[in-house]
Amino acid sequence: MVPNIHLAVPFLPRGALLFLILLSCVVFSSLADSMPSFVKSPEDQTGISGGVASFVCQAAGEPKPRITWMKKGKKVSSQRFEVIEFDDGSGSVLRIQPLRTHRDEAIYECTATNSVGEINTSAKLTVLEENQIPHGFPTIDMGPQLKVVEKTRTATMLCAASGNPDPEISWFKDMLPVDISSSNGRIKQLRSGALQIENSEESDQGKYECVAMNSAGTRYSAPANLYVRVRRVPPRFSIPPTNQEVMPGGSVNLTCVAVGSPMPYVKWTMGLVELTKEEEMPMGRNVLEVNNIRESANYTCVAISSLGMIEATAQVTVKALPKPPASLIVTETTATSVTLTWDSGNPEPVSYYMIQYRAKTSDNGFQEVEGVATTRYSIGGLSPYSEYEFRVMAVNNIGRGPPSDPVETRTGEQAPSSPPLHVQARMLSASTMLVQWEPPEEPNGQIRGYRVYYSSDLTAPLSAWQKHNTDDSSLTTISGLTPDITYSLRVLGFTSVGDGPPSDILQVKTQQGVPAQPSSFEAEAELDSRIMLTWLWPVQDPITKYELQYWEAGSDNKLHVSFNPAGSYAVDGLKPDTLYRFSLAARSEMGLGVYTQPIEARTAQSTPSAPPQEVHLVSLSSTSLKVSWVAPPAASRHGAIVRYTVSYQAMAGEDTERHEVTGIGADATSFVLEGLEKWTEYQVWVRAHTDVGPGPESAPVRMRTKEDVPGAPPRKLEVEAINSTAIRVTWKPPLQGKQHGQIRGYQVIFSRLENGEPRGQPNIMDVALPEAQEAIIAGLHSETTYSVTVAAYTTKGDGARSKAKVITTTGAVPGKPTMMISTTMGNTALIQWQPPKEMVGELMGYQLQYKRTDEENYTSR
Repeated sequence: MVPNIHLAVPFLPRGALLFLILLSCVVFSSLADSMPSFVKSPEDQTGISGGVASFVCQAAGEPKPRITWMKKGKKVSSQRFEVIEFDDGSGSVLRIQPLRTHRDEAIYECTATNSVGEINTSAKLTVLEENQIPHGFPTIDMGPQLKVVEKTRTATMLCAASGNPDPEISWFKDMLPVDISSSNGRIKQLRSGALQIENSEESDQGKYECVAMNSAGTRYSAPANLYVRVRRVPPRFSIPPTNQEVMPGGSVNLTCVAVGSPMPYVKWTMGLVELTKEEEMPMGRNVLEVNNIRESANYTCVAISSLGMIEATAQVTVKALPKPPASLIVTETTATSVTLTWDSGNPEPVSYYMIQYRAKTSDNGFQEVEGVATTRYSIGGLSPYSEYEFRVMAVNNIGRGPPSDPVETRTGEQAPSSPPLHVQARMLSASTMLVQWEPPEEPNGQIRGYRVYYSSDLTAPLSAWQKHNTDDSSLTTISGLTPDITYSLRVLGFTSVGDGPPSDILQVKTQQGVPAQPSSFEAEAELDSRIMLTWLWPVQDPITKYELQYWEAGSDNKLHVSFNPAGSYAVDGLKPDTLYRFSLAARSEMGLGVYTQPIEARTAQSTPSAPPQEVHLVSLSSTSLKVSWVAPPAASRHGAIVRYTVSYQAMAGEDTERHEVTGIGADATSFVLEGLEKWTEYQVWVRAHTDVGPGPESAPVRMRTKEDVPGAPPRKLEVEAINSTAIRVTWKPPLQGKQHGQIRGYQVIFSRLENGEPRGQPNIMDVALPEAQEAIIAGLHSETTYSVTVAAYTTKGDGARSKAKVITTTGAVPGKPTMMISTTMGNTALIQWQPPKEMVGELMGYQLQYKRTDEENYTSR
């Protein structure tokens, strides 16, 4: 079966439209001709020389009247005079700009003429020079400014004016008055005088003037242009169609909304079938109504504009839900439970049943019981003596079926579960007491009556108290009391099932005019230092004062306050998070009543007023510190500690910003800070938090992380040859932040190179001086290449080695010859020597140097 498909798009058939047009022609042609009548007449104006004046004139009539303007009996004609017609032809504006003082002062006449007749009206224009402007003449304090707004957005043209009296502000657009009333609320004039244009259209574009007018005159603002910009945006779906599941024969509305600029047309297709007629395509939104659905199908929404075409498809799936269960009945009722039975009502098995129920007096929705596997079920936890409505649904793998017919029942009665409310008493005489109350909140049935228990012995069991029965009224009198003693009384209500609980004890002195105990005495914390007390105003002789006693729980130091009659009292200046007890009595001119039994309330928590105590630091490694603490003193916590925060900051180094670790558990007494800089001093703070907020920080504690091996090599390594067997090595220590401890010394590592490769094991020279920056390596081979590198070390070990430097020792020279001297005759000496033992290269000769001992310079041979 083909589904019935309707488009929710409002349109008139062409025949109907033609009929309306013909009907309009008949109606309009039957209207009688009429004389012109003024809709708006020009008003007298006072302007300023060089300024602007505008007179507005509109008229109605049949045929539509023609408007003409006259000055001194002549049709207006001047380059400074301009007549601007209204768009609907109902009138025009005579605009004069710029005004001239004597030339333009005149009576201006508006004439409305049609074939039936002619009418006239006039207005006077006064033009003032600047030196003639009276006090209070309107001033434009802030005029409109050039504004560009996107189409559909809100544009606000500002205007503020002052004068005496306060001027009224109006607006002109393109020299015509802005008609706010015909905009259906889209255009508003704000209290400030500004013009607000919502959902702006291209027709709003134009030149705007703000006009301020009072009894002293009229002033125009400078004109400002409003430009409405139209965006060009390709179509997109703001609400794409969504998949739907329906019952066989059911209906569904598929909504598709597309946006863009220009706004796209939207149509529906089902496969190759066009469901939207070409001439009926709506813009932006198209709702497809599909009825009598028997088969699943796909429906495609197509959005089209000059900037593109997009599609989105929704699947409508036909599903079968279970039928409603049948024969739902109530088989058993107690005060708090109801037992239901029913028939499945479905030929096919269901997954489970769902029971819905609600109290008839409740405005809330149904409560639900899911997963019921049988056709009998008891619902407990109901209120006694209350009417309930029940219904059952079957659920299968497709979903929840419709509900069964509902059944209604009332639960059974029970004894009241709450005492009478607002029990109060007063002495009518020294031996007669009036007691009154309100019914219990949970009567659990029909209240049959009340019992008033009273006794002069508060410690006696209730069964030993005297008992006074009454009907279901809410007050009674008890007579025959003993004067000048204190009675305790309690009230309970009862149903046909039994007695409810008795009210709290209320004490009364049997002395006429002395107030009873304040009843319904309650305390509630408002702040961390304030508790609000409330009670019922007694029904008795006038109260002159209330007497309040209060004290900290566990303390005997009671404070006393006396105050004027009231129904509440705020106790201030209390300690945060502290339990207090309160007892209240009323006083009249006849004496002091009985104090209430003490009630308790705890002030709200506050932030701790003291920091964590005994904060200590231990250095665990070169990158971690352990901070430990003790919770703030109990009296300074002002609530339960919920967490701790640890803050830490390096005293020097690359990162000196303050860091914070939050969310440390309330039970924690220590925390390990990791990822710290090596051999760096840190300061650490700890603060405790309650639910209200953080307390003060502890005083900073400082500790340095442990040493580590240097994190960088020595800098500026230089090597130079001293001679053929020795070299000098110089360096600078690593940067301070990379030393990671106290430098204890340096290791100079050198290796002999052959063909650029190390030969044999490297040699290490230990320079055990922290401040050393130089070393001499001797005993080397001449004309030999060496590689040299340097590393610093701390107590933790060696750091990184510097980049190696390569050096070659100089060439060798002959060693010392072995020399012998023998004296001879006369002034001669015999010098003899052996060749040197250390000899490299070819011996070229010898050089002899000698001098007398008393001479300074040698003579060479």
